Amino acid sequence: MVSVHRRNARILVAACLAGFASTAFAASPATVYYNAQVYTPSGWQTAFAVRDGRIIAVGSDAEIRKTGGAARSIDLGNRTVLPGLYDMHVHPVLQAKGGEGRCSISPDVPAAELLAGVGACVKAAAANEWVAGGQWQASVLAGTPITAATLDTVSPDNPVMLFDVSGHSLWVNSKALAIAGITKDTPNPEGGIIERDAAGLPTGVLRETARDLVLRHLPPQPAEMTQAELKKNLDYLLSFGITGYVEAMAFRDDLESYAALADKGELKQHVQACIAYSHAGHPNPDLDATIAAIPTYTRERFKPTCIKVFADGVPTESHTGAMLEDYEAGQPNAPARGLLLFDPAKLHPLMAKWDKLGLNVLFHAAGDAAVRASLDAIAYARQQNGNGGPIHQVGHSTFVDPADLPRPKALNSAIEYSPYLWDPQPINDDITAAVGARRIERVWPIKDGFEAGALVIAGSDWAVVPAPDPWLGIETAITRQNPGGSARTFGAGQAITLEQAIRMFTINAATRLGLEKELGTIEAGKRADFIVIDKNPFRIPATEIHTIKVQKTYIDGEVVFDRATAASR
Repeated sequence: MVSVHRRNARILVAACLAGFASTAFAASPATVYYNAQVYTPSGWQTAFAVRDGRIIAVGSDAEIRKTGGAARSIDLGNRTVLPGLYDMHVHPVLQAKGGEGRCSISPDVPAAELLAGVGACVKAAAANEWVAGGQWQASVLAGTPITAATLDTVSPDNPVMLFDVSGHSLWVNSKALAIAGITKDTPNPEGGIIERDAAGLPTGVLRETARDLVLRHLPPQPAEMTQAELKKNLDYLLSFGITGYVEAMAFRDDLESYAALADKGELKQHVQACIAYSHAGHPNPDLDATIAAIPTYTRERFKPTCIKVFADGVPTESHTGAMLEDYEAGQPNAPARGLLLFDPAKLHPLMAKWDKLGLNVLFHAAGDAAVRASLDAIAYARQQNGNGGPIHQVGHSTFVDPADLPRPKALNSAIEYSPYLWDPQPINDDITAAVGARRIERVWPIKDGFEAGALVIAGSDWAVVPAPDPWLGIETAITRQNPGGSARTFGAGQAITLEQAIRMFTINAATRLGLEKELGTIEAGKRADFIVIDKNPFRIPATEIHTIKVQKTYIDGEVVFDRATAASR
């Protein structure tokens, strides 16, 4: 961050304070926060004042406190203050609905431990009750057959389904296959793969849209339980300093849950929800009706004004991410270059329609061919409607061809990098084996995105990752090492600076949401969304950023998370 010349800063502060002293405190009491390290666009300051949910002045302790008339002054004990953070691709409602299952097992544990965990979940379940959960990953399970027969050893009678670490593949047992009616003669659904052995029999692994053959048999969760679980997830996000986010896939009942929480005053964050264009490869039959009902569910902090489109799967051992070049490792059940999950001829007119309606579109696009196809769809909408429409978002962007990097800026769109897997870990071993070491040099090309002038944002994709912790994402984006540092790296050439990482999580995200004039930085006139943290990330080694803890989270000047209070509870 570049500091403004001190003289100009004094003039600016004096001008603000002149109006502040004469009208702001006189009109309404304010709260002054002082003795802090405040991160602002014009450099570090030590104090700021808030009235009626807005920041009315930023400056030094002396400049802000001498004005007098404040209802109260709060000494922040030299702690660091940053703008509220944003998670631009997250699934709190999916997690709340049990979409990832309740049988939670670390994807890093060996096969024996994973199976023991599943067995414990089975013992706790009722007779014939579904046991759903995860996660698993192929590289960790090397040597153990990822088959229905393996799960049958711990659950011969209860149907079991386990998501892999990406969320794009299911591992099920024989009981689940039988309930779903999946046999040797069951064809692959469009956009999906039923893994088969040499004899053509289903192995128990279902990729992409094939998951729905099983998922459709799970009983729905009561709405009251979903709302209760969603409220827990909202609080969980607040504990990380996340004051706004994009709900990355939502259906009509999910909008009802959000609206209900907002009406009860329990939704604190600024949330945009993306209505699903499709589900497990099938068109969402309620899409047009849900779009028509957007005003019904819109609230001050909740806007269901986004459409979610899946362009592909994931570039792991599943080989379902759509790539411009062939995968390198063998996968007899998948196409050589993965799966593109939409027909451009059908999607482009819809894209233009949504763009004209003012709806953002969020693409799931992990492979470079999927990124290109998504940008092509945005380009079509711009050709039809001009560049002044909403900012569309190409999500995940694990691989991006260099030729496509200038396009997000030219198309007034955002490029989102997620999930927070920018450090060496087992799933990345799967990705490396699938695409080859050469392409890994530019995996999650965040640096290239910034250098191309793109609007670069970040999303966790939680609950795919274990926690929506932005501090893990920020540190590993800077180091491309394991949290705390490691000899191994992953895509080290794409490491970025701390300033760039902060922009991803703050003002760039607010810009994508159309809120940059209201949020994203600590400046006079903006809404008072900010966080107080225990360490200054600019004054500690980058390898310690993951240890940062949020002490308090504020939205519109209201304390919505207090670590001391949470600890006492």
